[in-house]
Amino acid sequence: MKIVCTVNGQRRELDVRPMRRLLDVLREDLGLTGTKEGCGEGECGACAVHVDGRLMNACQMPVFQAHGRGIVTIEGLGDRDHPDPLQAAFVETGGVQCGFCTPGLLMASRALLNASPQPTETEIREGLAGNLCRCTGYGRVIEAVQLAAGVPVVDAPAPVDGSGLPVPAPDDAVHVLIPDRLDQALADRAAGPCTILAGGTDLMAAFNAGLPVPDRVLDVSCLQELRGIEVTAAGVRIGSATSYSDLIDSPDVTRIWPAMAEAARLVGAPAVQNMGTVGGNLANASPGADLVPALAALAGVVVLVSRQGERRVPVTEFYRGYRDCDCRPDELIAAVDLPTPAPDLRQAFFKAGTRRAQSIARVNLAACARIDGQGSLRDVRLVAGSVAPTIALLPRTTAWLEGRAISAPNLADEAAALAADEITPIDDVRASAAYRRTVLGNLVARFLRG
Repeated sequence: MKIVCTVNGQRRELDVRPMRRLLDVLREDLGLTGTKEGCGEGECGACAVHVDGRLMNACQMPVFQAHGRGIVTIEGLGDRDHPDPLQAAFVETGGVQCGFCTPGLLMASRALLNASPQPTETEIREGLAGNLCRCTGYGRVIEAVQLAAGVPVVDAPAPVDGSGLPVPAPDDAVHVLIPDRLDQALADRAAGPCTILAGGTDLMAAFNAGLPVPDRVLDVSCLQELRGIEVTAAGVRIGSATSYSDLIDSPDVTRIWPAMAEAARLVGAPAVQNMGTVGGNLANASPGADLVPALAALAGVVVLVSRQGERRVPVTEFYRGYRDCDCRPDELIAAVDLPTPAPDLRQAFFKAGTRRAQSIARVNLAACARIDGQGSLRDVRLVAGSVAPTIALLPRTTAWLEGRAISAPNLADEAAALAADEITPIDDVRASAAYRRTVLGNLVARFLRG
């Protein structure tokens, strides 16, 4: 496949296998070996680059998605004679240890300072949450970012005119379909089996781990009909190709649907949030998905489209089993609709993982309830993840809570015990069944205690 992009300000015309990782093309074809490979699945940040000014992991991006875009690697950030202020600050504070993770840390730090020139220490820690330092030199890295804060830098190079879509080659092993209209995408979907690709954060990691790359890949990342957040008086429609970062950055989502915004914040870290999509989180059908419990608790409805028309399925009914969702072979997830919640709805999302960022949930919980004028709980919804093959709705616990006074003695403890008893989780590498029961009960109690 022939693609055109800019790399560190230089126009590049590349003839590549479309499903190769951007990371491999940068290192092997272009000789830009400053971008490192650590984990190969988007968890360490060593391969972080800027794509159109946004932080992304090069190990999670198929190279064809770089067509028409502007890429900056560590080599483009600065050089020995003209270092970026961050590079100089890393040297001054001793933020450079063995150096393996340093390129990714610098790229993440630059993305943070471009977006927030004077970040707080908390914001710095959040901005670097997706980068692992094997030498544990985080303190000096934070000092370096603080030292470089506020120093102006040259703008990143603009993306090139890609002159339309990438040009497939007859000998491409994988037939990548890249429609620019939804009707064409639906026609491609109906034409035969294909794997849907949007952000690629899970799919590319799976391919790198040995999952066979399919013969046909349908890329929906460029479809404008699947992007965006449309808020009306009745609710919100979120396009399936909308990223987690789009949710986090939306003032309306944060104000009206804070549980959904919090779930998006707890997915991965900035590079993953810039790439991963709402539709991908739904379609992946992982029992540990973070966004799905929040969408279910907030009465979300999945909007599916095909050449036959539109079909609507509540999120609570979308999953038929482990990694199995109600999406037909000719359908695409177009959007998810959420109603506007009552003004007095209390809502929250909690996640228990191995660390604050970049972890798959051991247990998560989305919770909603109103408290009426008499102080009683109404419209209680509790949806848990990572405790069953699909999301768990906890109907016995919610029924028991409905109508009870929020101030009732031992309410939180009794509800916690009910929730723990209601699930039948398994022991696995992330947590034991006993741990999951205890933690879920604690999260339910935490919600009720406010």
